[in-house]
Amino acid sequence: MNDSVDHWLSEQQAQNRQLLLVIDSLAEPAPLPRLFSADLVHSYANLYQGTEVAEMASVGPWLIVLNELNLTQLASLTDAPEQSWGWLASVEHADLAALTQHWQARIFSDEQGQRSLYRFQDNRIVARHLAELDASQRPLLLGPLTSALCWDDHNWQWFDNEQPGEYPEPFEKPWLSIPEPEHVRRAVTHHNLELWLWESHTHATTKLAETRVLSEWLDRQLDKAKEWHWHSEPQLQFLLRYQLEPALAEHPAWLPADQETPEAHYSRVSSVLTSSLSARD
Repeated sequence: MNDSVDHWLSEQQAQNRQLLLVIDSLAEPAPLPRLFSADLVHSYANLYQGTEVAEMASVGPWLIVLNELNLTQLASLTDAPEQSWGWLASVEHADLAALTQHWQARIFSDEQGQRSLYRFQDNRIVARHLAELDASQRPLLLGPLTSALCWDDHNWQWFDNEQPGEYPEPFEKPWLSIPEPEHVRRAVTHHNLELWLWESHTHATTKLAETRVLSEWLDRQLDKAKEWHWHSEPQLQFLLRYQLEPALAEHPAWLPADQETPEAHYSRVSSVLTSSLSARD
């Protein structure tokens, strides 16, 4: 096991704290089957269940209270942080209901009238936000958690919570004011669109995933959108919706015309493809 992880685990156990994982169920390879098969799960909560996004529970984040009798098995995750499976945390007493309530109150981010899912299960996002927050602000995000250990894409980062406790709504969300670098914005967009595909176009997405790696396919679509300067949610969803249609994915209308603005390009393509789909049906 990595020295940083071993040091953090030893310190938490010396303080008689209980250990937790926040898991991104969309990570590859899937972390949940490994946790259950290794007998690492003491108790758990799917954090989308019982919320207004319950229909997306199958791809939502999980909170795992660890079985500490079998921690040697944790190395299968901690030795592969680049898989972005989630992050580690500790708590004085694991009240699963209270912890679930805390994170469910932080599922959404509301910015400039736009509501989106806050990806607190993504170790890179949480590591960046905790690093940017003042020590006095971290309790608003971590709540009852006493400490967190997150892989930031380069190193393990250790964050202690100076004032663990309950911080119910309404509360400030200073982490949402931290500007995100391009690669993080891309990761968030990728994640939200993948959830949208599974929720809104389940059959077509399932069929596609039988023959293609969905994350790679989605990356290629986002590359097209970036090249065409299609950035709005309706434009991105339109692109994915019609790229899922095999008969329309290679339609010549997709290619932008010379001197065509992104708005005119989108308007023309949406008109042509919508008409093509209606005529086919």
